Amino acid sequence: MRSIRRSSELVRSALAALALAGVGCSNELPAPLPSAATDASQPRRGGMLTTASFGDIRTLDPANVADGLVPQILESMFAGLIDYDVEGKIVPDLAERWTVSEDGTQFRFVLREGVRFHDGEELTADDVKRSVERALHPTSPNPYASYLASISGFARFVGGKAEHLDGVTVDGRYVVTFRLDAPDAAFLPLLAMPPLRPVCRSGGTRYVETWHPCGAGPFKLLPGGWDHGRQITVVRHDGYFRPGLPYLDAVRTLFHVNLTSQRFKFTTGDQDILRDFLSPDLLKFQADPRWKPYGEYELDKQVAGLAMNTEMAPFDNIELRRAIASALDREHLVLIRAANMRPANLPVPPAVEGYDATLKGQTFDLTAALEHMKRAGYAYDPVARTGGYPTPIPYTTYSQGIDEYMVQVTMQQLARIGIRLDVRVVDYAAFLALRGRRKQVAFGPAFWTQDYPEAGSFLEPLFHSRSINDEESNNSAFYANPRVDELVDRARHELDAARRKKIYGEAQEIICDEAPWAFTHYYRFYAQWHPYVRDYKPHPMATTDPTRVWIDRVAGRTAARAVFSGDVYAKLFGDGSPRGAPLSRSAGPR
Repeated sequence: MRSIRRSSELVRSALAALALAGVGCSNELPAPLPSAATDASQPRRGGMLTTASFGDIRTLDPANVADGLVPQILESMFAGLIDYDVEGKIVPDLAERWTVSEDGTQFRFVLREGVRFHDGEELTADDVKRSVERALHPTSPNPYASYLASISGFARFVGGKAEHLDGVTVDGRYVVTFRLDAPDAAFLPLLAMPPLRPVCRSGGTRYVETWHPCGAGPFKLLPGGWDHGRQITVVRHDGYFRPGLPYLDAVRTLFHVNLTSQRFKFTTGDQDILRDFLSPDLLKFQADPRWKPYGEYELDKQVAGLAMNTEMAPFDNIELRRAIASALDREHLVLIRAANMRPANLPVPPAVEGYDATLKGQTFDLTAALEHMKRAGYAYDPVARTGGYPTPIPYTTYSQGIDEYMVQVTMQQLARIGIRLDVRVVDYAAFLALRGRRKQVAFGPAFWTQDYPEAGSFLEPLFHSRSINDEESNNSAFYANPRVDELVDRARHELDAARRKKIYGEAQEIICDEAPWAFTHYYRFYAQWHPYVRDYKPHPMATTDPTRVWIDRVAGRTAARAVFSGDVYAKLFGDGSPRGAPLSRSAGPR
């Protein structure tokens, strides 16, 4: 009991110090920057929306979605046959309508006529088929390809035995049909994700890294618009198929911006939406009545934990994994950021269909953890502090993220069962690359947000054996259990939601027991914006969808003017004075 109490005191002291530091080094929050009080029923065109992240992206090709940040950028550049609306419902997009056969194995999509890609070419059913085959071809680094295995002919196509994918047929200039080998409850949700979205003909029939991203979304990327590692700016696609949209001239995303810099950029108006917070800042924004109407929590759609590489020692030892899962006091861990974090004991977050509160999941039990250490062959005496695992275990994490704080508490908790950590910090992009590479990272933080709102969106990519790759592996624990594979596959083919939930529940029980992850918390982001950012609402899938957002700011020059030179701006948006409300006061990251 003494060691537990001492750990608790240390953490509370650390949290108090962080809070005092936050108060001591910053003044009270300035007021939100006002809108021009324009009639909200009449959106105005013009201006640029600026967001930022401490992370970075590695690709803009929908056939290679390699991180959690890029989908919101792809959402603005690439339109899909179908998409999710702000309520999380699947709705038509490039497809005007679709029908499903009675047995659930055939999906027929009728495309909108006259849809134009960014290069001016018209979208046809041939482009849909070409883009699907490009994304699913074995030469494409698409980490989601195997999830579409239910499409007829998939095995022959990815195995190099067929030149084309038989299950996707062109039935007219604007009609395309998908045939499945068996019913698949996840097919429509997967089709609404970025990987199969149509790309311009310049993208060819095979993935190449040198291709300039080009789609049919509301915004397009100009040559030079992506300054790798610093920022990306996309501009309005005037040929977008929805008349009058988008309203914004441009959307800019800044990368590698630390949390303190983001806060200052945001309060001065050089950043329009804020999602990355230091804990003291988040509490200030939420407590300030001036800011409260312009903030909102996103859905509980992210799970986090500690991934243990089951192919590497010592985590090929199931009892040691069980020991770690039992040693974590999750109620204590979430004190690091109580406003955003909730204790997690299951792989599926509470807001996701398939969550089952009746499942026991993983629980904190120090006595059980010590018993698992003994069974693993590393008995530890917490009184004498002898025994345990003989050497520090390498733990790889990333800078600026919440795990930099959490790992300090994790080290204290695992020390109680005789496990020491050798913490190695890398930048976020390097972390993602290493984590997905076989036999590179033994132990480290793991997190996943829903791709579609169902349990399979977590269980399949994280714990199915087909999600294991030598590179870009979503299954970062490299965990394989034939029974889990069978249950997840069976759930995919079960169209009854209640029966599907029960099957997924059995899979979760196995995963929690065998502990390829020690689940720690569910995370919900909080978004804050200025009053002049009109019609903004956090998107349940893409996080930020700027298609209908508009800017209504009172003073200052437009952000588009600040970023683009006068002649480039004139070519893009006309040679008159800047249209719409002005936005940012600076040309880029300070």
